Amino acid sequence: MRCSKCMLCLLALLTLLALKVYIEWSSDPLWLKRYQEGHESETLTNPSASTFEPSLPANLSGRLGQPGAPATAYWNRQQQLFQALPRVGGSAAGDCQAWGKAAAAKIPDFASYPVAHRRFLLSAACRDYPWWVSGSVVPSCLGSDAPYLLLAVKSSAGRFGERQAIRETWGGPEHGVRLLFLLGSPRGEPGPDLGPLVEWESRRYRDLLLWDFLDVPFNRSLKDVLFLRWLAHHCPQVTFVLRAEDNSFVNIQALLKLLRGLPPASARGLYLGHVFDQALPIRTPKGPYYVPETFYAGPYPAYASGGGYVFAGQLAPWLLRAADRVVPFPIDDVYSGLCFQALGLAPQNHPGFLTNWPAKGKQDNPCIHQRLVLVQPRDPQETIRLWKLMQNRQDHC
Repeated sequence: MRCSKCMLCLLALLTLLALKVYIEWSSDPLWLKRYQEGHESETLTNPSASTFEPSLPANLSGRLGQPGAPATAYWNRQQQLFQALPRVGGSAAGDCQAWGKAAAAKIPDFASYPVAHRRFLLSAACRDYPWWVSGSVVPSCLGSDAPYLLLAVKSSAGRFGERQAIRETWGGPEHGVRLLFLLGSPRGEPGPDLGPLVEWESRRYRDLLLWDFLDVPFNRSLKDVLFLRWLAHHCPQVTFVLRAEDNSFVNIQALLKLLRGLPPASARGLYLGHVFDQALPIRTPKGPYYVPETFYAGPYPAYASGGGYVFAGQLAPWLLRAADRVVPFPIDDVYSGLCFQALGLAPQNHPGFLTNWPAKGKQDNPCIHQRLVLVQPRDPQETIRLWKLMQNRQDHC
């Protein structure tokens, strides 16, 4: 009888313990469960990445999923025939504006496209832009100055608060890490001329790459191309590059730990982030990511969200060559995915990269962020508050 009571007590104790574990486990979001399940190691041992060597075949159609009979949508049809973008100067046939006009003439309903789409296509082949006045104040990182990790953050002139929050938090001084912001002209439309303020900021911090082109959403892929060009010439020995947005929050220590733990073979072809697989174009004309059916048909390639992804620095010259051979596309992270795909490289998903972060709730818990790499979006006030909490709570998580 006594043994039976002991067994009942033991079973009750085990039941309570199991219930406690279950409650704690179920209270964490699904992404945190996956992160704790060890999916990180699965991602980093992806066989295709460990054996990857960049290549760029003469005919990209098959690699970009455009083989067979001629397509009807303009982008798909052009990619089947595409050789390379024209170079500026010389004959009219090689002029970038002429390329855009010819492209517009081949799209039957081009006049019905939104203004932003028409402007993008007319200038999409134009990629030779000068520095905006003070762009040259950014020092190169050659030889012994080459960083292990380069933080390349897209921003625009009026977002000084976002840039300053990053400088004071996750983008602050760190051994082997360098911060740069990517901007177009501060003379935007509409709005005031922010040139004097941006010029002061550029000379004060020396971390703004400034080009003289209109800084609008459909020129974001142009920023990527111009940055890759700067990278290939001024920072060719960088080991890794994080391409992020100025409303992202990055756990630098977690990112460095992740990168330093990579096997050398995996590091060579790294393209890692929050991956969207088989996403479809948005056909709502008033949406920010609208793509007309006559321009592009079919699903997108797998691509890492532009909110933040990391890639191997040695891929920069290869990506430049790919960008010359892939028909321009108005959405920057999709275009980057196409360029990586042109090299034969698929993105690797990592559960520590979250670019659809909920605005409120327990997601503000600094202990949760200790276990993540990148989240988006975060406004400047949230970034500063969370950074301070994380510094104070490191020993308590």
